[in-house]
Amino acid sequence: MYDFHTHTSFSDDCDVSMKDMVTSAINKGITTLAITDHYDPGYPDPEFPFTIDFSDYQTALENVSQLYKNQIKIIKGLEIGIMEGQFESAEKIINEYPYDFIIGSFHCLHKTDLYTFDFSNVDRPAMLKEFYEYVYSCLSAYKNYDVVGHFSIIDRYIGNPLDCTDSMPIIKESLKTIINDGKGIEINTSNFKYGTNMWLPREEILKAYYELGGEILTFGSDSHEPKHLLNHFDDAIELAKTIGFKYFCTFENRKPQFHKL
Repeated sequence: MYDFHTHTSFSDDCDVSMKDMVTSAINKGITTLAITDHYDPGYPDPEFPFTIDFSDYQTALENVSQLYKNQIKIIKGLEIGIMEGQFESAEKIINEYPYDFIIGSFHCLHKTDLYTFDFSNVDRPAMLKEFYEYVYSCLSAYKNYDVVGHFSIIDRYIGNPLDCTDSMPIIKESLKTIINDGKGIEINTSNFKYGTNMWLPREEILKAYYELGGEILTFGSDSHEPKHLLNHFDDAIELAKTIGFKYFCTFENRKPQFHKL
């Protein structure tokens, strides 16, 4: 069993120690766990700056890797917040340590964080399209990641799911960029813990990725609590199979390894 998107107390929005998350994963039968704590350079909320003491973080990753090496494989990862104007900051941090796996995620639209933004008084269809145009612009310039995390994360915050037909051309351009750059996407199951029964990315985007030739696919719970490890993974695997995927990926030394579904 694998979970390739998890957080610990090194993320500003998580209180669970790395050791507790790892032992919980072992108890759930997980054999490979990617720890991917948040680093969001430029994140605009001062209460949640999403910075890390990287010296302590890297030491902790090494420690749990050694301490539990006979019980679980630890993938040393990071979730980078992709934001215009912050590419060099992200590059610098990633290149300072031999990470196994980098998730590149969008938590903001330009310099506005999606989590606290009030969508009630905006043209939501226009903002949806603007978000995907922003994603494409960033992915055209920034390349130091392995998979894009929760590709359609805006669906969680913008309100009732919006028709994304008008946005599909630019979404497909992003997916082509991801594929052509040798990167991938994840099926992220975190929406279920919020009671929002929508996949990230939404199913039509996942289908488009497959139809465009996308092959690199990971599964991530985005857990901030042990109880959400492997959340809805059986359903996610069935979804991937139904769409047509034959393989999923794990990563080590920034290289994808393919496994049969």
